[in-house]
Amino acid sequence: MWDGLESAATVAQLVGLDVGGLITMIGQAARKARQNTKDCEHLARRVGMLAELVPHLQDPEARRAVAGLKDALVEAHQLIASCQRRGLTSQLFSASRQADRFRDVERKIETCVTIIPVIGYIGITRRLDGSQSQSQLSAGGAEDREFTLAEIAVATNNFAVVLSNDADTGTKVYKGRLLQNGPEVAVKRLNRARRGAEDAFFAEQHILSPLRHDRIVRLLGTCADDGERMLLTQYMPNGSLHDHLHGHHLSSSSASPVTASWRTRVQVLLGTARAVEHLHCHAVPLIIHGNVASSNVLLDAAWAPRLAGFGASVWRAAGVDSQPVEVAGAASCGGYADPEYCGTGRIRPASDVYGLGVLMLEVLTGQPPVVSVWDAAKQGVVAVTLASFALPSIQAGRLGDVLDRRPAPQQLQPLQLVANMAARCLHMQGGSRPAISDVVANLEQALRLI
Repeated sequence: MWDGLESAATVAQLVGLDVGGLITMIGQAARKARQNTKDCEHLARRVGMLAELVPHLQDPEARRAVAGLKDALVEAHQLIASCQRRGLTSQLFSASRQADRFRDVERKIETCVTIIPVIGYIGITRRLDGSQSQSQLSAGGAEDREFTLAEIAVATNNFAVVLSNDADTGTKVYKGRLLQNGPEVAVKRLNRARRGAEDAFFAEQHILSPLRHDRIVRLLGTCADDGERMLLTQYMPNGSLHDHLHGHHLSSSSASPVTASWRTRVQVLLGTARAVEHLHCHAVPLIIHGNVASSNVLLDAAWAPRLAGFGASVWRAAGVDSQPVEVAGAASCGGYADPEYCGTGRIRPASDVYGLGVLMLEVLTGQPPVVSVWDAAKQGVVAVTLASFALPSIQAGRLGDVLDRRPAPQQLQPLQLVANMAARCLHMQGGSRPAISDVVANLEQALRLI
């Protein structure tokens, strides 16, 4: 470490702060300390963190940000140097005062360390500007870039804005921006303490990385630094379909096209189905998403859907109808989960079709995938799946009983088409469900009619 500290001196002297000279002196003084050696070593390590920033201090913005750095280092050197000459008696009488001084200098060093985001911002700007223009970034030219933790901290303003928080997995998604005027991004930060988190991270990275489709969210980069696991994807400003249907969107006080327009709802369903069709029929290799849900349908600035949430996805095995796999998103066998998968532990494309059928009911009814209903026999409220709640009315020709809002007379026929297709998608046996191409054709017809 000391070699690194000493080599930083000449760079800092160029910017007129003489920081490097002080860092060298602190390193030398710490090696000669006879008292409070542990405190001296700890303080020197803090200075070592600042030494890593010295090569960047030539930037005018950085010089302003570290205006107090010299004073803090002078005080640190004086304190460490004083530990070279104190005797035991003097040390015992001044132990409390010395501890306070070390803590005070530590706080000042911590203040200096807070400039790291500024330096990181300089670094990320130079690195990205040097390799490609902002227009290329906006067009998706940053795919598969590897970012450091410091760069992610800069992009997210130290993880200031949380877009979503999965209480079950501990995974959080933060809002960020690459460059001062660059594209906004969503940063998914995985909880490594969760069982299977590492596998989910690499699965999502490797599956999402090559995907290019208008209705699938695009991967822009990753971070696997200092024990962190993060994915950077396109930022979707209108949140998730789940947020709009269930009143959790930040702009829910204003009218949302998703809740106000049946046409928009069918468009969102069609876009999502086309994304699944691409995975099942055109991706190389073919993919089973494994967690088609309203929380994984994101809405861009034009209210067009983008399928996300690929942590549960698997590559489809060639030449087999189904394959055994533990799918993280569906393993709880909740409202979206294919009952055939829950019973056999084998997943196939029809499992995604089942999830899409639940999504159709969710859009039609405005209800979540698990619904609380009154049970007269039990004289209490019980939880049932949305399929169990809505399908009896649909199959009995009473779609209006479960619709979220009353449609115009001419809209009832296309909505009935959607409801009938949802019922087919929710067949208990996967082999009896329609192919995804049939689902897309049905929704295209419904959109034309509506």
